[in-house]
Amino acid sequence: MQYGRRRAGGQAMVLFLMLIGVLCLGLVFLFDTGQSVNKKVTLTNTADAAAYSVAVQQARAMNYTAYMNRGRIANEVAVAQLVSLWSWMNMLHTHTVVGYNVFLALSHVPIIDLVAKPLVSAYLAGEQVAAAMRAGYYALAPAAIRVLDELNGLYATSAEAMLKVGSTVDGIVIARDVVRMNDVTAEISSLGLALLASQLHQAGSSGAHGLLDEFSRGRRGSRTPGMDRYRNVVMASRDRFSADRNSELGLPLIDIESSGGTDLVDYDRWAALDTVDLSLFFFLDVPLGWGGAQALDQAGRQPAFHPGITSGGRNGRQRGWFDAYHGARPRTLAQYGGVSRRSFSGTWAARNPSVDAPLPMRPSGNLNEKRHAFMGGYEGLRSYQEVKPGFARTPVGEKAGPMFTVHVQSARAHARTSEDIEGIGGPSAGTLELKNAMRGNRMTAIATAQTYFNRPPASSLFRRVVPREWNGTPRADHQLEMGSLFSPYWQARLVETPKSIQAALGLSAATTTGP
Repeated sequence: MQYGRRRAGGQAMVLFLMLIGVLCLGLVFLFDTGQSVNKKVTLTNTADAAAYSVAVQQARAMNYTAYMNRGRIANEVAVAQLVSLWSWMNMLHTHTVVGYNVFLALSHVPIIDLVAKPLVSAYLAGEQVAAAMRAGYYALAPAAIRVLDELNGLYATSAEAMLKVGSTVDGIVIARDVVRMNDVTAEISSLGLALLASQLHQAGSSGAHGLLDEFSRGRRGSRTPGMDRYRNVVMASRDRFSADRNSELGLPLIDIESSGGTDLVDYDRWAALDTVDLSLFFFLDVPLGWGGAQALDQAGRQPAFHPGITSGGRNGRQRGWFDAYHGARPRTLAQYGGVSRRSFSGTWAARNPSVDAPLPMRPSGNLNEKRHAFMGGYEGLRSYQEVKPGFARTPVGEKAGPMFTVHVQSARAHARTSEDIEGIGGPSAGTLELKNAMRGNRMTAIATAQTYFNRPPASSLFRRVVPREWNGTPRADHQLEMGSLFSPYWQARLVETPKSIQAALGLSAATTTGP
């Protein structure tokens, strides 16, 4: 009986050895699967990080361009303020000259001289103060305009370089660095590198295949819709003093009205006119003061003030500026805040913008010639880039912004499966060696990121407001803002790789071509 039991125990040992062999093969297979999955996850994370980093870099480049464009607009408004103040000071000085001469003549009339003589002294003192102010201002204003204009040139150059060179070159460098830092065994495939370079070039260039439009000035006096849009943005950004200096003092049968404004004419000069008129008995207008100023490329060039700015809106021939930004409905605003070439003061302001009173008294100082109304050193609006129509109109979809794809690969051996480890399933395993067949004997992963525009909604911390007229009364803006290179709200996100890009890389799976 004991002999039979020992024979039964030996048979169990054979089965046990067979099961142990199968279990070992299963463990090796499980090890290989784990190594492959781990490498796959690493490659996928690497591709995601690289693609997202490129999209972030592009968003930074576009936001940088938006900030530069906003800085250029702010500088344009500053130039407008300098020109406006010079025109207003010219008008004030002319008023003191006219007032002095008028009351000097009236001082010889009995009874009226009791009032006229003190006013003669007052206007004489006022003329001397105005002359001193003008002399000091004229010594500084042209230099300030030149500095602001040079800054705009630097802003325009840096924005263009960032879009066309910085984002493209930096995008390739960043993608490679991120891949290397996440997985030293991975690299961007040659086809993937060519695709990424093409996407970066397309995102930062204009032309038929680019995502941007580039607008620049043509010959002097020519008009383009793109530059009209830029000028309209600048005009809409003016402060109240630059845009509309109109005021009125109404008395019985007497009305004293001050008019003035500053406009950007032909993209390359700021022009301003200011007048003061006395209306008597509703039909007699007496000019009390006038002045003008221009900022242009050369102080020796003296273009006429009229006809002035021409509307860039619905009626291209109408004089004035087409305002689509303030008020309940778009309309055309009068040039120079309403100063008309048909009025006496408007005509005199255009002909004699600097102090040149037509009466015996000559003003103090030497700034009494027409040429002093023109300040040089202003080159005008530079070229700028903008996203093409049809892109960035919504924050979702393939046309929400440029896409960037990173296709990484790594040799199969870097997965460190049993096939590559000596003593487990490697070359010495003989018939038990496990083969991990992979396409091209490598593992790959693909990821796509998108740079898109999305301004925070009006209900967020930073509420969007649009001024109504120039009275400071805000109104909430609940509209969806479209993408623009004037607004720095470009962001980055990971998106599904479009099938067109997969086809370009010769891929059939949704995200990878792996084991």
